[in-house]
Amino acid sequence: MSKKGLYKRGNIWWIHYTGIDGRQIKESSRSKKVRDAEALLIQRKNQIQQGQQTEIMRIQNYSFIDLATKYREFCQNQQGFRSKKSILKMAEAEFGNLPLKHFTLDYMEQYQAKLLNARLSKATVNRRIGCIKHMFTKAVDWNMASASTCKAVHNVRMYQETLKRVRFLSREELDQLLDACGTEKHQAHLKPIIIFAVNTGCRKEEILSITWSQIDLTHGFITLHKTKNAEMRMIPINKPLRELLEEMQKEKSCDYVFVNSKTNNRLLDLKRSYRTAVKAAKLTGEVVFHTLRHTFASHLVMAGVDIATVSRLMGHKSIAMTMRYSHLAPNHLSNAVSALAEVLRKPDEA
Repeated sequence: MSKKGLYKRGNIWWIHYTGIDGRQIKESSRSKKVRDAEALLIQRKNQIQQGQQTEIMRIQNYSFIDLATKYREFCQNQQGFRSKKSILKMAEAEFGNLPLKHFTLDYMEQYQAKLLNARLSKATVNRRIGCIKHMFTKAVDWNMASASTCKAVHNVRMYQETLKRVRFLSREELDQLLDACGTEKHQAHLKPIIIFAVNTGCRKEEILSITWSQIDLTHGFITLHKTKNAEMRMIPINKPLRELLEEMQKEKSCDYVFVNSKTNNRLLDLKRSYRTAVKAAKLTGEVVFHTLRHTFASHLVMAGVDIATVSRLMGHKSIAMTMRYSHLAPNHLSNAVSALAEVLRKPDEA
């Protein structure tokens, strides 16, 4: 609970007091320690009693590009930085040298509507707006923007996203995709990656960054350290995956499992080769690389694996994220109702 005259924004403590002219003053202590904020508040009150109006550090007229540059440095070592980097680039092109103090609720709502009118999905628009909101949260901590400007940006309401039915590959579609791999010389690396993906449910970056030191063929486990949720995850190695890894291990040239043959280092991306393979396989609908992760989870559920186990294998923070696959469980609704009928059956009906 906040003490009188003290409150917290993120990890930073702020102070609140009345100036000589009777105006309310809010000032950042620029510290994560409450005792530092308490000491600053006492100092300010003593100065007010002595008739000294403290000159609060004024916020300079920073531009959006100034903020984007600092924010890029702040998050460059975070998971998902590559996608955030793309959002920052587009935002810089839109706002340029616009002063941060010009960001009002009305201005942000107009930008939000502009994105939606450009036929971007609501989920994509939400990701861009969400990134800007976090930028302004950090801008206050860095004394680049006022708390009132940050509040105006955060008052933009996010769009309610329409839940889509999960797209996953059938056994036949997966065979088509695997057959399409390797039809071009530059696609030779793709087939083992797809096999790895559908047998582990790993995300693309988790796969491309994996090293042989993370693979324990003796005990049959893969250990993931760099996950989206920043939590270690262990994935069992099944028979098809074991056969693949044992064959690949014979030809390993560096510590990374999936290697760029030209640089003898890790692969950075698969966009072009994967899109080419999907097109050659003549798969319909939206079949992105993440579809392979959905394929892993969907086939586990259809095989009767319980949702809690699937959630752990997927590395979901909440089982609610895994519930999107629950409708695929064989007869899961009818079995539940049938079980209830057995419980409520009268003794003489048994």
